[in-house]
Amino acid sequence: MKNILTKFLLIFLLSVSNSYSQMTHSVSKDEFKGTTSHYIRTSSVSPNLPLSFPYEDTKSTLMVGCKVNSHYWAYVHFNKVNLVDGNIGDGYYSYTLEIKAKDGFHKVMASQEHGASFIFFDMLDSDKKTVTRLMRQNDEIWIQFNHYQDGKRFYKYDTRGFAELFDKNCTNVK
Repeated sequence: MKNILTKFLLIFLLSVSNSYSQMTHSVSKDEFKGTTSHYIRTSSVSPNLPLSFPYEDTKSTLMVGCKVNSHYWAYVHFNKVNLVDGNIGDGYYSYTLEIKAKDGFHKVMASQEHGASFIFFDMLDSDKKTVTRLMRQNDEIWIQFNHYQDGKRFYKYDTRGFAELFDKNCTNVK
């Protein structure tokens, strides 16, 4: 009985201390194009302060997607996007966002197509690289968004395990 309890405790501790426990990985295959995409995502989080619309609409997920030997992209998904202070472009909005990490604050540009629930860090290649570098180097990053009628709110994203999942699944990406 003691051996069984010892084995159970060991298995339990190993599963709890898994470095990938905060980031998840999924695969999507496009049979028509013959491509495979990998997605690494955080758990959904809510803002630091409540918003004026229903709670289930305030969830946000930080994600990185890639195609092996090709390219990668970084973005935030909202169940409902209601941001302000964006510049209107041809079919999209652009935002200057602030990210807080252990080493300080970083400004990045992001874009959103009209009506989309995704905010992409793709205005400049350096913005995408800044976001993924911060995810690699920190166990947590905070991103601040300015919500319509509610003001500035920040979201805390747990990024533990990102570097390992990215290195394992997104090889030779630009």
